Amino acid sequence: MQRINLWLNPKFDPTGFHVVKKGGDISKYMTGGTLANTRGEYIDLPFACEVGVEYVCTFRIVSNDTTNKSIGIFSGGTSKYPSAQTVGKYTIRFTPTANDTRLAVPSGMAISELSVEAADTYDAALGGGGFRASFSGDTMPRD
Repeated sequence: MQRINLWLNPKFDPTGFHVVKKGGDISKYMTGGTLANTRGEYIDLPFACEVGVEYVCTFRIVSNDTTNKSIGIFSGGTSKYPSAQTVGKYTIRFTPTANDTRLAVPSGMAISELSVEAADTYDAALGGGGFRASFSGDTMPRD
């Protein structure tokens, strides 16, 4: 299967996709391959995801100057957060419950390397998902 990034501007190029429903033009927050939210409120980055299908979102937190605010995936009434809110690379698995799926980036945080793709293509690219449920992992010959 072909891997498709649902975020249309993964390098955060200000001349690429830079308009979001809530907040309008976000190109001024895109520099050097990062999205640095300095606007004072969350920036929502929308994804065109199919309800009920599992997806994987990966991103790198480049800097975090927030206080008690978290980056996370929101869909309908559900939310998913990374394991930490510190500088580093993170992965969030999620299944949308509504057609409003988005990554909310808090003010004071900068991210890069954003990717959102179907979990099956992500898992296949990492070499996972290829074994049948009955495979035990034991390959030793038996007498």
